[in-house]
Amino acid sequence: MHTATLLVWTLLSAGQQEPSPAAGSQGPPTSPYVQPLPPEAVAPAKDDAPLFPLWGDKVRKAGFELPPALGVMVNYYYQKSSILISDLQLGVNNGPLHDASFIQFGDSTAHANALTIRPSFMLFPFLSFYTVVSSGNSVTEVNIVSPTTFTTKASSGAFVVSLGATAQFGYKGFFVVADFNGSVADVDRISDLMGSNLLSFRLGYNYRFGKPGQSFSFWLGTSGQVIGLETHGSVKLADVIPPPSQAAIDAINAKCAEYRPNDPRAQACMDFAGKLQDWRNGTDPAASVQYALNKEPKDVWNMLAGVQYALDRNWYFRVEVGFLGSRTSVLVGTEYRFDI
Repeated sequence: MHTATLLVWTLLSAGQQEPSPAAGSQGPPTSPYVQPLPPEAVAPAKDDAPLFPLWGDKVRKAGFELPPALGVMVNYYYQKSSILISDLQLGVNNGPLHDASFIQFGDSTAHANALTIRPSFMLFPFLSFYTVVSSGNSVTEVNIVSPTTFTTKASSGAFVVSLGATAQFGYKGFFVVADFNGSVADVDRISDLMGSNLLSFRLGYNYRFGKPGQSFSFWLGTSGQVIGLETHGSVKLADVIPPPSQAAIDAINAKCAEYRPNDPRAQACMDFAGKLQDWRNGTDPAASVQYALNKEPKDVWNMLAGVQYALDRNWYFRVEVGFLGSRTSVLVGTEYRFDI
């Protein structure tokens, strides 16, 4: 899973109050195969060469070594990110949705992790395709700053499927990688599937050791996550906010009184305050709330840095971190590649 997909999960809590991943999920993010094509003294005989990637014989005759075409990678991914929440609408007990902009959000921070499986296929020496299947969870801390002040945490799980493509180019140990993927996430307590996209670029160098296929790579890059903005879902009040105090309910009622009767925010405000009062009085502790909202990452882009050790032509071990901006992440993975 990628960084955008994971951020999708992190944004869930906003709807309960996310991503989706990013990310991100993205999720966990998918990290493209970055083994460059270093010079090789002797190219394999044509009869011994694998079928894929296509045009591989021409590349080998030019003096380059190609990695095996098929790979299966297993990754663990962790991401911490900030999200922005807006255009909140609320309904209670399956009633109509009303403008709930009387609720103002402060900083919201999400922590997400996932385990992913990523099979990949190199069709051409410069182009690979892959899919990512991942499962994980997120915990989002949401701060409400008006009409009352409190902090709540919401946890959710998600199952994510991603499809992506990687363009890779190498020359004399240097390499450039461009990667794009799209994800669809099935997130707990969100009624619709959530989509996200991830675009990333990496520039690095590969140092070869004496053993065939053994090398050490390092790179820097950047990654951008775009999450589907609109989210719908349903939650129980007791699952997403702490038991309300009478002072908090009174503050919400005071806010409701500021709106004119024909203001669309007034109805949502009064319905919400009424359900909180019922909860406090013990008459409706299982009240459900339907919601719709927009959410997005606080920062679309962040930086990447990573290393990879190739034990031989088959086994690869990778670590990549994301930093700067409001999103940080860590990916740890291993991959096995084989010829066909």
